[in-house]
Amino acid sequence: MIGKFCAAAAVLVLSAGSAWASSCIEPIAPVAVDGSKATQQQMQDAVSDFKAFQVASDDYQSCLVAELNAQKREAAKAKDPKPVDPAIIKDVSVRIESNQRMKEKVGGELNAAILQYKAKHPKG
Repeated sequence: MIGKFCAAAAVLVLSAGSAWASSCIEPIAPVAVDGSKATQQQMQDAVSDFKAFQVASDDYQSCLVAELNAQKREAAKAKDPKPVDPAIIKDVSVRIESNQRMKEKVGGELNAAILQYKAKHPKG
């Protein structure tokens, strides 16, 4: 009983910070690697992690857009059609922009690590 209450409370707290609840799962950015200290395997793993993060981020953004479009369709089909709450549209925009900035940050960190690695290992 207490576990169900805690789970419900956690969902309520997590959803309270945004204008709407989304089923889309924001990906967690990979940890930056220090290219000056990394092994070849660590660099390969970092590139792989970044590619996976890119795909997951693209999927997340597509999911947000799909959910918003579904809400717009539902609102238009309602008995008394109304536009989707502008706060929801803004929230989707903020989430997408935030995720896009994170992708750019992670990509920049990876590029810096690759340059550091290549500087330390000029022959590969």
